Amino acid sequence: MDLRKGWNRKLQIILIFSFFASILVCFPLWTNDRLFPILPVFDFFVTGGVLHFSLLSLFFVTGLLSVFDFKFSTHSLFLFLFLILILCLQDYNRWQPWVYIFSLLLIFIFFSRCKMITEKTLLTLFRIAFIGIYFWSGIHKVNSGFITNTLPHLVVPDLGLMSYLIPLIEAFLGIGLIFISTRKFSVLLLLSMHFLILYEVFFGFFTYNSVIIPWNLAMMILLVLLFWNKESIQLFSDPSVSKSFAILIFLILPATNFFNLWPGYPSFNLFSGKTAKAYLYVDEDFKTNFSSKTLSKFDDENRISVHSYAYSEINIPFYSEEEVYLQLFNKLCERSTHEFSVVMEIKTLPHLFKNEWTSESYFCDQVNEL
Repeated sequence: MDLRKGWNRKLQIILIFSFFASILVCFPLWTNDRLFPILPVFDFFVTGGVLHFSLLSLFFVTGLLSVFDFKFSTHSLFLFLFLILILCLQDYNRWQPWVYIFSLLLIFIFFSRCKMITEKTLLTLFRIAFIGIYFWSGIHKVNSGFITNTLPHLVVPDLGLMSYLIPLIEAFLGIGLIFISTRKFSVLLLLSMHFLILYEVFFGFFTYNSVIIPWNLAMMILLVLLFWNKESIQLFSDPSVSKSFAILIFLILPATNFFNLWPGYPSFNLFSGKTAKAYLYVDEDFKTNFSSKTLSKFDDENRISVHSYAYSEINIPFYSEEEVYLQLFNKLCERSTHEFSVVMEIKTLPHLFKNEWTSESYFCDQVNEL
């Protein structure tokens, strides 16, 4: 596919409108006046009321203005990206993988519109991003948590130990995007994977996660635009600052997640099965802090997973880092009447190839020690 003059604007339109569609699906996430606790990066950095409404309004307006070809559209894109940063600093849960990916791709487009990089370089940066996303998304799924707890719920055959090949195939398809001889085959199989994901959202295991829909549709469209061609991709030749940055962010840093040096979601392991899990145990009085929809998710032990809590209240998966789980727990403890009103249990997978989770419980009297 020959992407002629103006193709970068088309890519921007796809990203902006997919961004907006995703935000609308989980709009409560982007409000600050809600029952689900706000978990800011900096405690003093939370807006509310008219000011936050104004920020959100300006966010949508600048995004729309940035896609039009007029004198100040590049300035609008800069302001749009700045507002994304402001909004995300107010809540860790806004650092969803699609927010991270779309924002970085829009930053690349901003550099192109400022003539800091050429259109050819921009296309290379996008391709590096997609290769890294698919490769690391596959590699991070090579663990017992994904094979034992996630894969059996999907419409795939039970292959026993051979099931470890399924995430490896995704990783190899990411590599296959590099080479002209394997590119179209990889695109077709990756599109099939996206269709399977969409099927699971509409009819299967992921029906609770509707924000996947606009994200996957955007990935599918961009996948075809970027790779249904015979242009060579030189990953490590012709070095430049922008290319080195893309390689660092999309190819190198996700590897450091195995050593807990880089967060999970920016490493593209949202559905890897190996991220930390957390559960809340509450007494009857504390249940007044949850919506009626959330109350239906509690089991007979008055237990709910934090992910179920987040899906119910703000329609996204919780940002699965242990320190953010504990920040949520601290916020909930501020609403408790005694130390056993709410208890949090955090489970981690210490060994990638043994489905044995370690567990640690936290009580509200430990809040000042966390």
